[in-house]
Amino acid sequence: MNKIALASQFLTAHLNQFECPVCHAPFTAIDDGTLRCQNDHTFDLSKKGTLFFLNAPVNTEYTDEMLRNRQQMLTSGFFEPMLGEVVKHLQGDLVLDAGSGEGTTTKWLASHYPSGDFVGLDISKPAINIAGSGVVSDPQPLFAVGDLAKLPFETNALSSIVNILSPANYQEFDRVLQPGGVLIKVIPNSHYLTELRQFVYPEGEHATYDNAPVKQHFIAQYGEVDFVPVQYQFELTPALFKALFAMTPLTWQASEERRNEILNQGLPNITADFEVGIVHL
Repeated sequence: MNKIALASQFLTAHLNQFECPVCHAPFTAIDDGTLRCQNDHTFDLSKKGTLFFLNAPVNTEYTDEMLRNRQQMLTSGFFEPMLGEVVKHLQGDLVLDAGSGEGTTTKWLASHYPSGDFVGLDISKPAINIAGSGVVSDPQPLFAVGDLAKLPFETNALSSIVNILSPANYQEFDRVLQPGGVLIKVIPNSHYLTELRQFVYPEGEHATYDNAPVKQHFIAQYGEVDFVPVQYQFELTPALFKALFAMTPLTWQASEERRNEILNQGLPNITADFEVGIVHL
């Protein structure tokens, strides 16, 4: 079965859980690779089985090269211990990876939580193009370009939302989650990539990281949040260090001379440090 057919099958199974992001009307059919709403707005599946839910492409700071480096780093297993904690808290039949990037997290979670079907949504078209590329995974998530402020889901449609190191839209998350649904937000902790941070910013305001503003905003929205710390060391090969260096915004402001110095020096390992916040609505 090709990717268009697989995506069509996915949409047919969950048609009543999606809604048109243009007019908020229900979708009525998926026919010949075209998703159609009650008011005749249409969205065509690409050859990769992906959907484009935006009115026009949005330029982001994430280049194709950066996304490819992120994919290399994540497929090497960099996030797996953290994702292992996330998957413990998933529930229900339809799960959104909100801010899915190039799809590695979505595919890993889908392969480790067979009870649910996964949608990976990101505002970056290049990211979703990468997510839809390559061989079909088993199970195959549905990937779409979309806006977290205009989620293409009916009210109370989702059983779980995952939001990993990505901006959030809590108003929309609350709308589309079912009563009793779960929101899992992963935020970096103070020692995340600390060895690389010390290379780039040995002193000054950027030399340390404090997640308090993001964490407190999350708590202010939901009151009681269960936080699970996840910290570990990840071994780096020279190739993985280069991929890590290229994928993180932490390094983007360094001068070219300093970037070359850091790349030549390298790192044997890196600290992964997260807080996994879990909220049941």
